[in-house]
Amino acid sequence: MNSQLIARPEPALEVRDLEWRRLWAGARLLAEAYQDGAIWAAAGSLPRWQRKLALTALYLAELLTAKLMGSGIILAAYRAERLDGVLVLYGDERTTPWWGWALRAVACLLSGPRAVVRAVRISNALDRMRPDRPHVWFAVLGRRADSVGVGYVLIRAGQKRAEALGLPGYLETSAGPEQVQINEMLGWKTVDEYVLSTGSVIKTMWRDNPARS
Repeated sequence: MNSQLIARPEPALEVRDLEWRRLWAGARLLAEAYQDGAIWAAAGSLPRWQRKLALTALYLAELLTAKLMGSGIILAAYRAERLDGVLVLYGDERTTPWWGWALRAVACLLSGPRAVVRAVRISNALDRMRPDRPHVWFAVLGRRADSVGVGYVLIRAGQKRAEALGLPGYLETSAGPEQVQINEMLGWKTVDEYVLSTGSVIKTMWRDNPARS
């Protein structure tokens, strides 16, 4: 009798707040997700090992800042205990505290002055595009490359948090037309765009809070 191997289905994605003990894993996941990203390409070229190290330090600082700020929320998508994605949200508190910038100092040293100047210039330009009205900022979203559906699940979970706070949402994405279409399916609308020196486009998107519409 011939036996057939049946592939075991992957566990369903579960979203919960990222625990303190998983901050390092979250930083490494985000570094992996963004090391070939559009903003990094525009900021400057570094050896791959240096780029990954700098980004790991940067996102570890980001996660620590979000954890310590009253308005910060970090959502994590798990398959069983495997971390597959991270979404960082900030409520209506726009100013990064001085110690948040101090935490980023290690990443700046690892990146070098040229990349830092370019990255800050891009960051400042995007910050000027953010609406003045209160909102939840969907600041950082990263996922494992081999995990399907993580971005969709995390954005939906983030939307629920924003709705619970009674606020609309705002995000920037350079992930391309497919991600924009997924966001549009979830109720987001393109507001503006920023063109990087490399020609890549970052789109800004807004989602009204259904309870306030």
